[in-house]
Amino acid sequence: MRINYFSAILLLFALFLIFTLGCKRESVLENPILPVPPVPTPSVVNDAIQVTASVSGIVLDESNAPIASAVVTSGAATTTTNSNGMFIFQNISLSKENGSVTVVKAGYFKGIRSFKSTAGKNHTVRLQLMQKLLSGTVSASTGGTINSNGGATIIFPATAFVTSTGAAYTGTVNVYSRWINPTAPNLPFIIPGDLRGVGTDGAENLLETYGMVGAELEDASGNTLKIATGKKATISFPLPASLQASAPATIQLWHFDDATARWKENGTAAKAGSTYTAQVDKFSFWNVDVPNANFINLDYTLINATTNSPLVSTSTRIKRANGNYGYGITNNAGFVSGLVPKNEALVLEVIATSACNSLVYTQNIGPFASSTSLGNVLVTSSSIQTITFTGALTNCSGGAVTNGYVALAATGGNAAFGNTNATGAFSFSIINCTGSNLSYNYQGTDITTTQQTALLTGAAANGTIMLGTLAACTAATTADVYVAGMDNGTAKVWKNGVASNLFAFSDSAVVNSVYVSGNDIYAAGREGNVAKVWKNGIASSLTNIANGGANAFSVYVVGNDVYVAGRQTNITSGQTTAKLWKNGIPVNLSINTTRSSQARSVFVIGSDVYVAGDESISAFLTTNINNNNAIFWKNGIVTNLTNNNNGNEYGYASSVFVSGNDVYVAGGTDDSISGTKPKATFWKNGVPTYLTNGINDANTSSIFVSGNDVYISGTEYFVTNTSASSIGKFWKNGVVTNLSSGGSYTYVTSVSVKNTDVYLTGYTYNNGMSQNAFVWKNGLLTNFFNATNNNSAYSIFVK
Repeated sequence: MRINYFSAILLLFALFLIFTLGCKRESVLENPILPVPPVPTPSVVNDAIQVTASVSGIVLDESNAPIASAVVTSGAATTTTNSNGMFIFQNISLSKENGSVTVVKAGYFKGIRSFKSTAGKNHTVRLQLMQKLLSGTVSASTGGTINSNGGATIIFPATAFVTSTGAAYTGTVNVYSRWINPTAPNLPFIIPGDLRGVGTDGAENLLETYGMVGAELEDASGNTLKIATGKKATISFPLPASLQASAPATIQLWHFDDATARWKENGTAAKAGSTYTAQVDKFSFWNVDVPNANFINLDYTLINATTNSPLVSTSTRIKRANGNYGYGITNNAGFVSGLVPKNEALVLEVIATSACNSLVYTQNIGPFASSTSLGNVLVTSSSIQTITFTGALTNCSGGAVTNGYVALAATGGNAAFGNTNATGAFSFSIINCTGSNLSYNYQGTDITTTQQTALLTGAAANGTIMLGTLAACTAATTADVYVAGMDNGTAKVWKNGVASNLFAFSDSAVVNSVYVSGNDIYAAGREGNVAKVWKNGIASSLTNIANGGANAFSVYVVGNDVYVAGRQTNITSGQTTAKLWKNGIPVNLSINTTRSSQARSVFVIGSDVYVAGDESISAFLTTNINNNNAIFWKNGIVTNLTNNNNGNEYGYASSVFVSGNDVYVAGGTDDSISGTKPKATFWKNGVPTYLTNGINDANTSSIFVSGNDVYISGTEYFVTNTSASSIGKFWKNGVVTNLSSGGSYTYVTSVSVKNTDVYLTGYTYNNGMSQNAFVWKNGLLTNFFNATNNNSAYSIFVK
């Protein structure tokens, strides 16, 4: 297959029907002299005409995981994606002929989607960002060859690079390149722009692509490099086997202009065997295509025939007789519009938008001599399961919200916006191709007042789901999410997915905890064997290496006072001592000189300081749960939560949280008499609650209390004679939710709650291959970090 003619993701643009006016017949000549028809003058595109419209959509990675905190720009408006990867712009100015959305996220190639705009309409887009992978390096002085994915190559000549200011560059060039397979099922979601191009005559064309290659050039510090004037690189585009027979010997070459969000004709490429080869004088992406200027506009609305609800955010494509495809995606009313070839028999197809990419419906249409509207297309199929969501949206006084929408995000990259009608009701359908339960969250918004409902969750496989009456009574809020962890061996703190420049951790540093007070960001950890605390990038040493190794595990700030919990190791004996530092002044929490101890978590309320940790029952090293008592200190006074002095229960404490007069401690226990494995446990005022049954090893990492709700993060391990794995766990009031990030091992390390939103962080480990950190919001996985790096996350703070 190759993609063409439906101009991928051309959403919601205006339909202008071409009416053919008949000519009155005056007389008939017996032997008429027919005039030579004039050569038509190409219609030059004009992108300067503006309309007011809306744009909504979702940003995903190539595995369909939402990408949070990506910067999205459309027209003059800018926003960021939420934890579901979703965004929306209301009533902004867009180019009528070429509206566009640009998405930027560290670790990915820039994503750009183009579409024709219709005044007053919402335009829905779906973008999958491609990882920005280092393909190789060349010496600027000698040039060299870069091998990209799929067999694509780029050959650079010697002395061919300059800086962004035009100065000659002589160092090492990092080349990040990517070949886009023209037969890929997700092609319409990853290509820059859409499949429309502006020829050298200024006219618009539909493009039939045979492949794309793009590259970004950088110096060692990440600064952009360019091709020097008068120099050219040589690109080889591999041809998939299915396209080789139809590929012309010479084909037009098109360059994507980021500034105008347009493909522009720029030379030709020659076919040699199974590749096209071309010379280029600039980068971002290049495209080899056959253009077609003979097209009309087609639109239709997809309706779930069973429920009479629009199929929203649903992929659809137009198939030509030769097998070529063009794609579109429905908006929040099920509507889609785009350009298709004129005077050809076509097939309309509907595809499940989620990861399975299944064909679920077909209908023969055409040929069309002029722009056409098919109206409602009733989609019925026994091979799919649809889920229809219905309900109503009201304001705080119970009145109908007639200018509002419900945004729904589900696993597998499904996302939908459903509009309210004149009575405040909404109804929309999505396709669930897996047949299994689809987890989702949803939130209603009153566009007029900007007030929202709470973020709600659910799960369903098919049928009609009554969401009920939703009251939009809360002012829209935003949350800043801070995460502490490691990225390619370097300790970092991220704010909303962007690594903070406030911290200059070295490669020998480890950061375990983050806390935000006002505008100040604090982090605790170690550098080498010295315990440290950082405030806005300025490090303060809590220990001296001469006194032995140390580590800081937790930081808490009240006013001007900074509390840090950790441990220090005696350089001679190896005994560890639990420590609490207040403004850098240490206090030994354990006074037993024969036992090892450590402080893992600190919480301050009023004048009371609570610290959770554990202490060994015998001399020195704390290495195993079977040697420890779980304990907490209040103002230095110890309370045992387990009592292994009696030989029957051992434990540790990982986190402490105080709410009112209640002290909550999360940790783990091991009952030596029963013979069970360590259980995830929490204590409220010293009374234990066991979260797991002891069949598998399990632990807890963090606890957070909001109102009457207790939230705990942790991990459960599964070990057999032939395999081992782990899965992340999240408990709310003892009810467990399993969290996976796709790796062999998933660890959930920290939990934080704001309003009704629950944020968790952790990381996945793939059998020694890689580590990737993640954030979950309300149970849905978010790609928060640079996906190309090995990273892990240990602490989360939401403000």
